[in-house]
Amino acid sequence: MKGMLMDMMSAMMPLMKPLVWIALAAFVAGVALAFIKGNATLRMARLALWVVAGIGLFFVLAQFMGLWLGAQPSINFGDASKFEFILVPFWQLGIAALIGAFVLKWLLKRPTPGATT
Repeated sequence: MKGMLMDMMSAMMPLMKPLVWIALAAFVAGVALAFIKGNATLRMARLALWVVAGIGLFFVLAQFMGLWLGAQPSINFGDASKFEFILVPFWQLGIAALIGAFVLKWLLKRPTPGATT
């Protein structure tokens, strides 16, 4: 069982770095959309919020699963061909994404400037 899970985790590793960039792009788009008025943009900003929160939760859970399997899951943001290793653990990426999701939620909850209640 653990062998199969370790193989799955190894197979997913090349997909983790693009997942970080997707979360970052969704966060930036969500922040931009939060400042634009309109129902369609509000729905897209909420979708961005859920994407960022989902990816953040995925990375936190992947960290715990990796530790259970006996691995130290992390992503190398350095250039391995030049022997640059900038390893960032999954839990740090997940917490950063979850903080970004909370920031997006706060931006979406705040009242729009000039609006009367």
